[in-house]
Amino acid sequence: MSEAVKEKRYVGVKETVLYGVANGGQVIGYNLVRAQLTFFFVTVFGVPAEAVTMMVFITGLWDAFNDPLMGSVIDRTRTRYGKLRPFLIFVPIPLAISTIFLFGGAEFLSGVESNAVKIIYMYITYFIWEFFYTIGDVPFWGLSAAISPSPADRSAAITSARFISNIIGGITNALIPVFIDLSKNNIIGWNMKQVFLFMGILAGTVGMGLFSLAGLFTKERVVQSNQEPSFIDCFKYLFSNKPLLLIVLANILATVEGISGTFSQYYYTFSLGIASLSLVAGIPGTVTGFLTYLFIPWFEKRLSSKQIVIGCSLANAALATIVFLIGAKFYTNPAVIVPLLAVQGIFTSIISSLKMVVPTKMIGDTVDYMEWKSGERNEGITFSLLTFISKITGSFSTGIATAIMPIIGLQNINDELVLMDSGVNTRFWLWALITAIPAILGLIALIPYKFYDLDGEKLETIHREIKIHRENRTKAATARHGSEE
Repeated sequence: MSEAVKEKRYVGVKETVLYGVANGGQVIGYNLVRAQLTFFFVTVFGVPAEAVTMMVFITGLWDAFNDPLMGSVIDRTRTRYGKLRPFLIFVPIPLAISTIFLFGGAEFLSGVESNAVKIIYMYITYFIWEFFYTIGDVPFWGLSAAISPSPADRSAAITSARFISNIIGGITNALIPVFIDLSKNNIIGWNMKQVFLFMGILAGTVGMGLFSLAGLFTKERVVQSNQEPSFIDCFKYLFSNKPLLLIVLANILATVEGISGTFSQYYYTFSLGIASLSLVAGIPGTVTGFLTYLFIPWFEKRLSSKQIVIGCSLANAALATIVFLIGAKFYTNPAVIVPLLAVQGIFTSIISSLKMVVPTKMIGDTVDYMEWKSGERNEGITFSLLTFISKITGSFSTGIATAIMPIIGLQNINDELVLMDSGVNTRFWLWALITAIPAILGLIALIPYKFYDLDGEKLETIHREIKIHRENRTKAATARHGSEE
């Protein structure tokens, strides 16, 4: 970035770190839902897979309405604490309670055999969890654009949030495979219902306790206009923000990439026989992923955001295809597959770390773009689409994966997921579904970026002109205040 558009830095190290820790707390529960929703409801709770698929579809439709509505409510909020922080102060407690009830359902209803009762409980608890999660997630990411007028501060806040969330939020991904093996071998004396109740309590108490730091120890520094936009204005803004809509479309098209995470646990359990081998394969990538965050500024100096996103997608597809071909004859052999996936993890973690930070920063750029274009900042409705993207891709990938399960020979019988003798090579399909298939199909998400131009010199010009506009506005306000005195 040129010297002309560099901004004064406003956010200190403590606030940046606490913002990241808060996201780590939130992600404990989110990762539990994102990665374990199908496994929990189908295998542990005993809900029919078709009912889970239908609920995920209905929830996706609800999110399409609920998230932008929440964003417009935020953009109309005016308090002395800002428009984002009041929601972050309020939401941790109800979100904690709803998380516990969601994952405690299998234990709370352990004596209930009726599928109808289980399905009703699933709908109620999941919708309540989704409702409160939206109230927290939209303002949290909106804060990444309002925490400072400096793009460098915003990038640091987003990097902190993504980096620390991988450390703290990864607790669930690390513990679940271990608990599965310990429970299966009767070592801890807990059944899977009790394991998920424990995980729900962990996510609800520790996770939400950390998430509360976002509302208590951060500031909103980008001043909003005094005028409250109408709900109609908020939605008009949404559809006039072309760069934002292109990012949203690209992420929706990339939904299929998420199915690899859903099938990963099934692959380690059924194909390799030990769920916790996923931790062994994941260690090198975890370390590399942490180190990558330190080099994100290096990438940003040499490549535009658009170039980074496109390059990551192409590299991921090529790598996944190579890994699939190498392992095609050894997909049930842990001695070959675990080292192979560990090597793949080193490179995919670099790609994932970049894709966790850069697209979020690009959404913040679209807020600046609309301020430059219309004079209004709408962090609420803009970042409601980030939340919408996250949930819709998670929900749809879960729904797609759940629908695929019986096709490839996975069936829930007596509350236990088993491999059916259906003439389908289930283990081979699991291998393909955690490697090549999602990455290759995900390349369709690159199409919208052909039309995305909020990058390079254009973005620098926007930042430069916004800076001048803010300085002029501050001078005018100071002069007006002086004349009034």
